[in-house]
Amino acid sequence: MKNNFFYQVAGHRFRLSFSNESLEEDSLTNYAPFRVSKEIGDCLFSLSIVDNLSDELEYKQVGQFDNDIAFIGVFKPDNGSFRFRIAYPGSRDYCTMDTDAAFRVAQVKLPAGDKYRFFCLNNCLMLLYAFSTANLDTLMMHASVIKNETDGFIFLGKSGTGKSTHSRLWLDYIEGSELLNDDNPVVRIIDGNPIVYGTPWSGKTPCYRNEKALLKGIVKLEQAPQNQIKALSLLQAYAIVFPACSSMRWEEEIASGIHRTVEKLVSTVPCYRLYCLPDKAAAELSATTIKGA
Repeated sequence: MKNNFFYQVAGHRFRLSFSNESLEEDSLTNYAPFRVSKEIGDCLFSLSIVDNLSDELEYKQVGQFDNDIAFIGVFKPDNGSFRFRIAYPGSRDYCTMDTDAAFRVAQVKLPAGDKYRFFCLNNCLMLLYAFSTANLDTLMMHASVIKNETDGFIFLGKSGTGKSTHSRLWLDYIEGSELLNDDNPVVRIIDGNPIVYGTPWSGKTPCYRNEKALLKGIVKLEQAPQNQIKALSLLQAYAIVFPACSSMRWEEEIASGIHRTVEKLVSTVPCYRLYCLPDKAAAELSATTIKGA
């Protein structure tokens, strides 16, 4: 028997289909706040868990993502569709996902064991979401986000530079602060307004909040021996925001959509570079600067 679950993240709906044998409903707890009724409207994309995928086509590898979160290989046949292979770093277990050229319909064969099944599924849904929305004024970003009253503030930086630490400092010392997402928030431009949303994807921090905030500032963090913050020009702002967005830069249509949205975003939201220590003074400096902008 097939189960059809429907979810809405940042206003975009999608469907996940699976049998009771292929996935346990209890493993989808991070998606629960985003679940909606199927009657609510059309879906942007659908993902079905299947037992097997066809190997009739000949696939050529066109790119890969390799970081501390997942290894993802990207393959294409001549018909314009995509195949992704996703593995946990250091593991030989991987899943295979096939999707059409527009990332609207996809199927995935998950690993046989239980250990990495949900890890693979989670990454498949993130990929589909990021690429199916690339031309819809929507960005999935690698960032930590604080919601302070009704406003949102994004902290960027490479893994290990202190995004989560800086967010925790805001929680400790900046009154009215809440964590909205700690790894993969979504930003949309709606009627010219930049809105940041919580998502089911929050890295190692279990923060799955179906909430939003008006985005008021973006800060790129860099570790330094003293605290200092600088406002960035439009070109400098673009240079810090674009690399933080989920994209396939070698795919022109996707990259162009991300480029257009980033241009709109940095022309609307003040961006800064914060050279900082992991201390209270750094949080107070960034809060004073970007909340008052």
